[in-house]
Amino acid sequence: MTTLLVLGAVFIFATTTFLASPASDDLVNQTGQLTVFWGQHKDEGSLREACDTGVYTMVIMSFLDVYGSGQYNLNISGHPITGMGDDIKHCQSKGVLFLSKFLFLLLP
Repeated sequence: MTTLLVLGAVFIFATTTFLASPASDDLVNQTGQLTVFWGQHKDEGSLREACDTGVYTMVIMSFLDVYGSGQYNLNISGHPITGMGDDIKHCQSKGVLFLSKFLFLLLP
């Protein structure tokens, strides 16, 4: 279990450091790629809306605030879970990569 926690922390650190660092227009124009962590601010709009902006090439959602003993709680700050699977499929159909270690909580 400790190994999983360490690996999870390393993954989140690496992702936030290298993929989701603040992007200037120059950086986006150079790489053509922009990653966003979605799901931690209720006013950010739906996942579908984020993908429809055309700004992001990757969306990451991994805010698990309770875990262990077979119990998991995905904290997405008041965003409704209903329809989340459809939103993920919509993003994928637009070519936006969706990453979540906890996808099993969202899809039937």
